[in-house]
Amino acid sequence: MILSSIDASLWQKMLKGGYLNLKRNMTVIDQLNVFPVPDGDTGKNMTMTIEGGVTGTKGDFSSIGEMMKSFSRNSLLSARGNSGVILSQFIRGIAVGSENTQSFDYNSFKTAFESGKEYAYNAVAVPTEGTILTLIREGSDFLNSHTFDDFEELFTSLIKELHRSLQHTPELLPVLKEAGVVDSGGAGFVCIFEGMLSIIRGEEIDDTETLESSNEFVLSSGFDENSVLEYGYCTEFILQLLKAKTDIDAFSLTDLTKKLEEMGDSIVTVQDSSLVKVHVHTFSPETVIAYVRQFGELVTVKIENMSVQHSEIKAEEKKKFAVVATATGEGLSSFFTGIGVDVIIDGGRTNNPSAEDFMDAFKKVNAEHIIVLPNDSNVVLTALQAAQLYEGADIRVIKTKSLAEGYSALSMMDLSVDSVEQLIEDMTSCLDSVSSGYVTTSTRDACISGVEIKKGQWMGLEGDTVYASVDDPLAAAMELFRKLPDIEEKQVITAFYGKGADEEEIMKLEEAFREEFPLIEIGFIEGNQDVYRYIFAIE
Repeated sequence: MILSSIDASLWQKMLKGGYLNLKRNMTVIDQLNVFPVPDGDTGKNMTMTIEGGVTGTKGDFSSIGEMMKSFSRNSLLSARGNSGVILSQFIRGIAVGSENTQSFDYNSFKTAFESGKEYAYNAVAVPTEGTILTLIREGSDFLNSHTFDDFEELFTSLIKELHRSLQHTPELLPVLKEAGVVDSGGAGFVCIFEGMLSIIRGEEIDDTETLESSNEFVLSSGFDENSVLEYGYCTEFILQLLKAKTDIDAFSLTDLTKKLEEMGDSIVTVQDSSLVKVHVHTFSPETVIAYVRQFGELVTVKIENMSVQHSEIKAEEKKKFAVVATATGEGLSSFFTGIGVDVIIDGGRTNNPSAEDFMDAFKKVNAEHIIVLPNDSNVVLTALQAAQLYEGADIRVIKTKSLAEGYSALSMMDLSVDSVEQLIEDMTSCLDSVSSGYVTTSTRDACISGVEIKKGQWMGLEGDTVYASVDDPLAAAMELFRKLPDIEEKQVITAFYGKGADEEEIMKLEEAFREEFPLIEIGFIEGNQDVYRYIFAIE
């Protein structure tokens, strides 16, 4: 049977199929990381990005344009890592290109895909070929040069072209060829389309991988045993109306709203088919929930103490400047807070934060201008995307690509300046002279930068260059310093030591360094970070 068009219902199922197939292959994609360090997270980032679109887009939609508007917004908020941001922008382009589309035929699908390509490329200041971008571009070129009457044939042929493009990525990006891998973001992109094809064919995709999430309870809220609940609870939920509990066709959103007005204020109610979204400020959220459950069951619910929120805002007058930064490890987070960061977002190499994580951090900061330090090359695009989405303050992202660069920027910060432009100029003045060194273990055999690496060995890296692969972390660090091309020009090295580095090891490293490089100052700070035994800010 020829499938000549795709309606909103089928397209929504196809997107979920793409998500589930990506999720199923998440670990395999993570392992395609170019550098054999335990921070490969492309699969996780892409999965969590599209997961936001799938889980946040519920109910029935009358058109693809309407459905994609919701799916794109939720994907944008969930985007994390460079690959996730590019994917979310591709999805956004699909949404823009299908804004007035009832259902996809070949021409409208081709137009939407082309729009997705444009948005994906515009997400990156300097697009790099041999990445997911190449697959998107060559996929678009393929669609523009062919014609199909059947979507199963279209997706089958498109996936074949995407596979060809993926296998060619090492020829376009030498670092992939040297590492013996294809581009991980491109591999994830192929997985999505393979999952979508499975749905077209009527195949089931098992949900075989579980993404863990953790929520920490904050004790320092200022709300204690002597407090009084002055402002009630901000209560938000999505209610799924159930035929077993109510006549859905006869359900009245107006009547529900009137009843909620008796229980609270600041009420917003929206109905989308059999889903009802509610926002209400109330002193009795349990009463509200008990009432609405006579019509159905809760899909999501969030209850926040507004007295806590008010006390947090009241405790601090609006500042002119504030800083939000990512960091990983208790020591690094504490140190960054101590030198001027207002809000730390837990994240980094193995746990890239989402755009929504950044926006939540922005909300906590009561300031006119918020300076953002992503501190990881894979987080910069997410921070920029969050800055574009947030409307509550002036957000300025300094594109720090490592914790070392973030530390350098903070060391030059002077909050007494008159303008945000002057503050940015000061904080970026020394970034060109700082480099980042790392000591970590290899997760597999590889050959990088001409260095033969064995699984389990300690590597010494500066940025993307591997200088050493040996059996001892101290030897790796010293070999790194010896081979740095401009080490004699450096003046200060700050070493953030991670988990596993004990006092004896640190003393030995300090003694060895001072003996060999007596003219360079070195200092040690407890970072307590995972993955990297040492992170060096080399200035």
